[in-house]
Amino acid sequence: MKIYIAANNNVSEKLIFKAKTDFLNKFSSLNINNFVTTDANVIWFLSGGSEHFAIEQIEAQNRYCFLASEKDNSWSAATEVKAFLNEKGINTRIFNIDLIDNLDPLQKFLDEWVGSKITKLALIGKPENWLLASVPNYELLLEVLEINIVEYNWSDVLQFEDNQLDEFDKCFANYNYETFKKDRSLYNKMLSFIESEEISAMAISCFDFIKKYEYTACLPVALLNQNNIPTACEGDLCSAAGMIVLSRLTGKIPWMANLNRLDENGVIFSHCTAPINMLSDFEISNHFETGKGSAVKGNIAKQQVTVFRLDKNLEFCFLALGEIIESGEIIKACRTQIKVKMSAKSIFLLKEFPLGNHHLIIPGDYTIKLAEYFTNKGFRIV
Repeated sequence: MKIYIAANNNVSEKLIFKAKTDFLNKFSSLNINNFVTTDANVIWFLSGGSEHFAIEQIEAQNRYCFLASEKDNSWSAATEVKAFLNEKGINTRIFNIDLIDNLDPLQKFLDEWVGSKITKLALIGKPENWLLASVPNYELLLEVLEINIVEYNWSDVLQFEDNQLDEFDKCFANYNYETFKKDRSLYNKMLSFIESEEISAMAISCFDFIKKYEYTACLPVALLNQNNIPTACEGDLCSAAGMIVLSRLTGKIPWMANLNRLDENGVIFSHCTAPINMLSDFEISNHFETGKGSAVKGNIAKQQVTVFRLDKNLEFCFLALGEIIESGEIIKACRTQIKVKMSAKSIFLLKEFPLGNHHLIIPGDYTIKLAEYFTNKGFRIV
């Protein structure tokens, strides 16, 4: 651990020496050699007016711990520098030196790797033409979120043999509906495609599929998402990217849903598919927009949820905490539906400054974890 003391020019050498002595008395595992003038990974803000001295220590590829206290505008200086570095996507975290009794939390943060291996995202077909705000630049997506898009056609998937797995049967065989065999075969072919091409996630142009083959992929998508293979509908690459990153950070696959209506009482979301393990119960219906094939009509238990959305330029993300207050057949819309109560500010932002239609909903409160990750990636949270 290499510590740089950032202080304004009015702080005397005597005060700096005393600060070092007190620090070493408190944290006896370190010695005077841990204090450096260059190449630091911990910056201790001893006073305000030290911002530019701290910035001189920063290198873009590294991450930094900030130590600060309530005295002498120390925390103010650390906050200003953190805000500046957040914009550049440089990982930092502020620790209150008065509240920690060992340096383990700092070392843990320095040792963490917030990056990830490249995720191969298969785009099956093209994004649906109504997705005006949901198609990011491929190169930018790779650079910022380590997601590599590879384009395929539906024929690349359907060429595989049905390997006759019984996994689909275990989930859906007890439901009586016409397209069961087609859905099961599609699911099995998707699994073979994923294994053969070493795919980690998919975004599928499902309306093109319905138009050509006269049935839907809603149930296979629901089961893929249950099995931790992020799969987005309509070729929505913003949703697929968000699903991938949320899966990395939480271990859960979120539900991708339409925004149907909002008012002061809450927001209604719906879609014709959802991860099966997110549902308390479900039945099989037909696809809402086309009236064809099969769709998941499920109930989601009343609970706290995190609502999330990326913008196509990878500059902003919407992030809000909500509470499911109703689930079921709320309005004439896609089959699985929920009404989510959110703050007045969140509802205002969704209404006046939406980043797009589809949003991702995940049970639990992950707002702090997601805010920290995306802020450190250079996003602005709205």
